[in-house]
Amino acid sequence: MGEARRRRLLAHQAPGQIQAAPSSAPGAWPLSNEARQRELERWFDERGIDFSRPGIQDTPAFLREERRFPRALEFVARYVEARAYTPPELADARRKVRIAADAVATRLARDGRPGRCVSAASGLSRMLDEMGIWNFVAKANVSVRFPPELGVGSRYFYSVDINMPDAPHAIVVAPPFTIVDPSIKHQVYETSAMAAALPGLVISDEMQAYRPEFTELISPEYCEYRGLGGGERQLERFLRQHHANMLEVLEQLPPRQVSTGAGGRIGYTIVAVGGYVERLRDCVSRHCQLDGLTPPEIFLRDVIPHLS
Repeated sequence: MGEARRRRLLAHQAPGQIQAAPSSAPGAWPLSNEARQRELERWFDERGIDFSRPGIQDTPAFLREERRFPRALEFVARYVEARAYTPPELADARRKVRIAADAVATRLARDGRPGRCVSAASGLSRMLDEMGIWNFVAKANVSVRFPPELGVGSRYFYSVDINMPDAPHAIVVAPPFTIVDPSIKHQVYETSAMAAALPGLVISDEMQAYRPEFTELISPEYCEYRGLGGGERQLERFLRQHHANMLEVLEQLPPRQVSTGAGGRIGYTIVAVGGYVERLRDCVSRHCQLDGLTPPEIFLRDVIPHLS
């Protein structure tokens, strides 16, 4: 593609990031569900888990429950999405999430290494915990549909593949934002034009629902390896038999998408919940680093100065 044509294509989106249009009810969190919130609060209360503030996953009672029931972190994620938030809570979170997400996205761009989505999302999540912002790290299957003018089709980050990844991709959900993704641009793509067509930060406060095809969740190579024909019904049966937990998470934490402009789209299907076990102050391993800095260093240098 010629440079002039590429620039025309990219002109359809704001430079550096995607910001979805404001939701129809400003100040509202679109995933609040009073009945689910009460149900989850009963679940926490019955186990003696304090759910009154962010960081549920760090409390002693939760850690005891998690040793007994490894999927307990999914209940925290479900609570973050189902919980009701006041307008002041969301306004405060909106400002702080933007500051931290911009800081992580900037450091990630300077870092230059591809495939750092887990480090970026997990470090960002721990910064938000430090600031008292409700959030969770979502392991997400991703479907990237590039603008037709690019002529490259779609790119998938499969949950079920020959080399099963720890996470096909990782994002943060932090009300009022249904998607905070600082790393989609910095994954491995077949051409430089594909990466160039993507933003340095995806951040959306809309809930644009979509339903992924099962062919978006399982790679063709894996289908061939397992002798799966590739039909939707056969793939669904396979997933329900071998990856039932993944489908349950998909139902509890609904898939979402964001438009990238010029006919492009990124679809996120949450298939698991994760993140760093360590609190922010303890995220000092070199594997956590972006641009040579640990998450606490990024927080001190790039986030704290912008909070006042």
